[in-house]
Amino acid sequence: MKKLLLWCLLLSAVGCAIAPSPKLSDKKFIELFSDAMELHRRYVHAPDSLLVERKKLFKRHGVTQGDIEKFLKDRRDHPEKWDALIALIQQRFGENAEREMKGFQKTGKTGER
Repeated sequence: MKKLLLWCLLLSAVGCAIAPSPKLSDKKFIELFSDAMELHRRYVHAPDSLLVERKKLFKRHGVTQGDIEKFLKDRRDHPEKWDALIALIQQRFGENAEREMKGFQKTGKTGER
């Protein structure tokens, strides 16, 4: 019984010591960003459809709104990470996407959307 309690304490201590990895990597965020931009273009005049399709998009990518908020909070807490992300976006989509992402970064910092 003592050994069982000791193992439980040890496992819980190890579990607490290991920081959970973010659910969204930069690459996965870029894929999600790309798909979300396409949805916004497609459903610009149909906000109800956009909400439904966005939920489907999150499910398809295996993320929640909370995961995205955690990702953005991590970027607000560590602004130096934006540089690498913006470079990847520019590499994939070009300068227009970089401008859009910088605009998104600014609104994400103030909490406005």
